[in-house]
Amino acid sequence: MTFNARIEPYVLKMGQSFTVFVNDAPEWSNKTISVQIESSDDIEPLMMAMSFSMEIGDDGAGSWHHASGFEIDRESVVFVSAAGIAPPPIDPESPQPSAPPELHYPEYVSMTALNSPTTASDKVVELYFRLQKRREARFQQPIGTPGQGVQFRAAVLVEGLLITQPIPTTHGTVYPQVIEVHEGDLRDLMNASLEHFRWPGRVNDEAWNQRLRRNDFSVFEFPQIWAGDETEADALAMAETDKLILTLAYLRYAAPRPIMVALESRTPQRIRFRSLRESYTGNLLGGIMGGESSREVLRVSSAVATAPEVELYVNLHLEARRERQEDSRYFKLWAVLETIAINEVPDGAKVFLDDGSQWPDGGTTSQAAPRVFELARSAGLASRQWPDGGDLYNFIRTVYGRRNATAHYGRFIPTDPVQQMQSKWYPWAVKTLTVRSGHPGWLWELDSIVHAVVGSQITKNAAAI
Repeated sequence: MTFNARIEPYVLKMGQSFTVFVNDAPEWSNKTISVQIESSDDIEPLMMAMSFSMEIGDDGAGSWHHASGFEIDRESVVFVSAAGIAPPPIDPESPQPSAPPELHYPEYVSMTALNSPTTASDKVVELYFRLQKRREARFQQPIGTPGQGVQFRAAVLVEGLLITQPIPTTHGTVYPQVIEVHEGDLRDLMNASLEHFRWPGRVNDEAWNQRLRRNDFSVFEFPQIWAGDETEADALAMAETDKLILTLAYLRYAAPRPIMVALESRTPQRIRFRSLRESYTGNLLGGIMGGESSREVLRVSSAVATAPEVELYVNLHLEARRERQEDSRYFKLWAVLETIAINEVPDGAKVFLDDGSQWPDGGTTSQAAPRVFELARSAGLASRQWPDGGDLYNFIRTVYGRRNATAHYGRFIPTDPVQQMQSKWYPWAVKTLTVRSGHPGWLWELDSIVHAVVGSQITKNAAAI
């Protein structure tokens, strides 16, 4: 069936009362219907504004008055988008949920301008198209400077992010997955292992496909990237990806991660792919020296099982090692050390350096850096080659400076004049940008020290075997 609907007045301000009219709906005569109003602005092409119930009279017409108006503060158009027979009242004793109304759409969409004081009633459609053009301009911005360098485009495959509809963004669009994915490789790995164990059972294909169907993939498309070369284009695409990952992780309450990027140059046309899955970062050495020991498994697992704080330390270190972003990894690794130090190092004690001098400015274990220094020293760290050829004191001050940059400014930007003015930590943080020849680097060293300190807590709490 069809019907006609309109909202009056045709030009509204936020909070202004309005009336909705439905006409030419004889099939709904003497019935209660549900009416749906949607809006369109320069950000969202369609968005639910409100829904309500309306009584239809003998003549197939009805009206509904809303005294408090719309709570929409952007320049928009609003219109009746659909209506249908309202569902019966909810029966609390019924095991079946109420079915939603079967919606029908108006034969003619009469739009009303909202928060647009210069729009007359006969210009509402023009306003709709102006909003559409502004929306297109907002979401079609290139990455980089158009005309400078070579044009690229990129598509980034992301897992752990369920998207049900395309989402335009400033520089591209987030799309839901386009095919159904099954964990066939994992099934085959498990079956091969069971065969090796001489187990008779195998993972059933049909049951596997039903239970492990994956729909938590999405694709970020960036159609216009201007860069000097592939390396720069890739970096620009991944920088925008990281921003979207953080945004959508919060909005979707998810933990997404990018797993593959496709980068295509336009002239000449050439495409390349890069896997973003983390490569293995653990021990390459096998056997007892590499941690493959039943004795060591029993020792470590006993500490984790009996001391909740050790379980926390190991978990925090694991999460820090999974972190891809460099500044965040500095922050999380330092957090492991500081958490342990709070529990293990007495508060308020003076701290003396290896040459017998006191920590500068009278620092004590009530402060973060001296407290972590004492923790690391008490862990009995073996003689080390430090990234700058210095000592433990210099190392602690340097990584703590980098941690402070992240804590106060989100990340370390060495060229930022505001950060350069932070004399207490900037001169130390900037040292993380250089390293002695042949040394793996500051972040590697920090990770190694965290591992050693966590290991000292495991030893302290492990049960005798």
